Amino acid sequence: MPMISYLASTFEKQTITNLVRECFGYDFPDIFRKDQVDYLFNYLRILGAQSVLLEHSYVDKDYLEDFSRYYVKRFGNDGHRCARLHFFSSKVDHRHITSILESGARAGKAISALNNEYLGFVVLKPLPRTFIGKTCLKVMPDERSSEKDKKRLARTYKVDLFGIPLTVNSIAFQEQDKVVAACATTAIWVALHCLTWRQPRSIPSCSEITINAINHIPDSSNSFPSKQLSNKQILRSLDIEGLRYHAESTEAPDRADFLQSVVAHTDSSLPIILSGEVFNDATAKEACVADISQQKMPPGSAVSLDHAAPRRALSSRGGHAICIVGYKIDEEEQVLYVHDDRLGPYARAKLVELADYELLKSMDVRDQKWALGLQKMSECGQYWEEPHELIVPLFAVVPSEKKARLPYVYVHETCRLIEQMLLDELEGQMSDCELKWRTSLREISSIRCEILNHSAARRVNHEGSVGRVTNAQYEQWLADKLALLTGGFARLQWESTLEYQGVPLFTVLFDASEIPQGDAVSAIYVKDITIGNVVLDVFRTKDPDKIEANSGHFLQSFIRHLTAEKSSRLDYLDQTYGTPRAPRNIRESEFPEGKIKLNETLETFYEPKCKTLREKFPRFAKKEVANLIWAITVDGDLLVAEEYDNRGHPSITGFKSARIAGEIRHCHVEGWLSINAESGRYSRDYANPAAFLVNAKARFERYFPGEKFKTAGEKP
Repeated sequence: MPMISYLASTFEKQTITNLVRECFGYDFPDIFRKDQVDYLFNYLRILGAQSVLLEHSYVDKDYLEDFSRYYVKRFGNDGHRCARLHFFSSKVDHRHITSILESGARAGKAISALNNEYLGFVVLKPLPRTFIGKTCLKVMPDERSSEKDKKRLARTYKVDLFGIPLTVNSIAFQEQDKVVAACATTAIWVALHCLTWRQPRSIPSCSEITINAINHIPDSSNSFPSKQLSNKQILRSLDIEGLRYHAESTEAPDRADFLQSVVAHTDSSLPIILSGEVFNDATAKEACVADISQQKMPPGSAVSLDHAAPRRALSSRGGHAICIVGYKIDEEEQVLYVHDDRLGPYARAKLVELADYELLKSMDVRDQKWALGLQKMSECGQYWEEPHELIVPLFAVVPSEKKARLPYVYVHETCRLIEQMLLDELEGQMSDCELKWRTSLREISSIRCEILNHSAARRVNHEGSVGRVTNAQYEQWLADKLALLTGGFARLQWESTLEYQGVPLFTVLFDASEIPQGDAVSAIYVKDITIGNVVLDVFRTKDPDKIEANSGHFLQSFIRHLTAEKSSRLDYLDQTYGTPRAPRNIRESEFPEGKIKLNETLETFYEPKCKTLREKFPRFAKKEVANLIWAITVDGDLLVAEEYDNRGHPSITGFKSARIAGEIRHCHVEGWLSINAESGRYSRDYANPAAFLVNAKARFERYFPGEKFKTAGEKP
């Protein structure tokens, strides 16, 4: 064991190499030639790494489990202890770390500064060739603008460095073990780390994932080494983890649809495990032969290899699995970020057309049009090289929560049909390049919080014309917003927002717990009152019963939601007398002996009974009672009673919810009655009580045609 438990050095490639060799007391072969070492060095160089600290003795949970299952039985095993490299963007030396450790509780500022400069760690396993263990390096910043759209998955990892608390935002990566794990096993391990509701310590090691994956095979001995996992075994391992997954073949998929799926799932904080066939450079002779074989030559003609124009040909190198953890889209290129155990974390995979390549020795990818081209950064770090290797996708699986039963593909197809119908109806007024859907899987609590803080514009400026939202339109929008905020919804929702020229128009919510044959559209929220409603009006005229029912989309459900009859009695009462309110409090006089006591003079009017109120309330007519109290019930009934013994409105409603409520008093002009809506426990929090009072006054005039009523400020 070393005398010092850590070493701190300047960040350099040769320094890292020497620290790796320092860990276990003998030379590790091929360190300089490892692609992963090159990649990690370039990645950290871009992050601005200046210092590296070696933690000599570290116990890694994942390797400890792998060691106990396999390596412990190896005669020449190097033990279960690993080492760990920590990287910083500032100069960190022994004096700096020792000062923090000696300062104790007084080191708060120094620890905070160290944490701000922390770039992450790499675990070094005591395996000569596959020594890169769990690696968490700081994710580079995302960007979302009209020119570029970039996002990468990340979560916060807590790091204990000799008692110094550090954090790093990343997704864990590790090199393929080649013994206890295949590339698919590592991809599954990465995907589990992407699921933020899973605690990192609850995620199984690669050896456990492999055992779970092969367990369903009859007569399986659960033995290592593991060479590869089939698609069926990948799904089996996710079953064991209690996850819902959506799996589908990606043979010959549309490139744009695949990219939209990546964007939607990344925005939902969900990874995609992708398996496919790997192709890389063939020999020059193979390239020339492939080029010649594709040419149509006249009979008897001959071409010399020396004069053939070589094209870039790629040969199949077998199957491989990666985990997609992000994307970048701009005008120049479309890039996916992947964790590839043969390269590194957040590696670039550019979407390329296969027409630019010649694929040799492959029988599985004949119909494919595009592939993922893995890129390396140039040695100078100034540009990305052209793809050195292609991965042609064949199978994809998205792990998610158990309750997320509805796959993205149904939402995508519904949005595509909505857009197509809209373009057909508004031919020439909109183009598909002006419309864009943004979809993600979210919790309803997060969606509601966003809607709560959203305010629709009252003035609209579009293409030089300025319009104004009417009061009626705005009040209807507020009512719809309130209904969405207070309605009942499934916890997980697919949220799809349609944007026009970058302006969000409306959002469609799909119940993620619904089945493909169900009614998945749970709500439609308008974000732009003017243009959003113009677009939705196109669908409000459609008959949902004339839309072909299809288990592959929810267009019928979308139109039915828009055209559903909303004019009911309760809606009318809400608009006329206000939405129900619970009484703010109750007085002791209204609650004698712990029981609600109704007002003994209470009268309920379902329809007109007499010409005047005074006939029904003679004490009020004689002015023996100063005023009457009234309320409109939830069902729209009119309640009227005398106010006595400090018994107010709850004594006529039975302490139940009610609508607008107030008082009736004698007016200073003989023969007139003054009506108000000043119930402190029912009417005070309405935004427009005056409008409801006018409607209530009209109700009194219909029920009591012999009386004359006036509101405050109104002349008799």
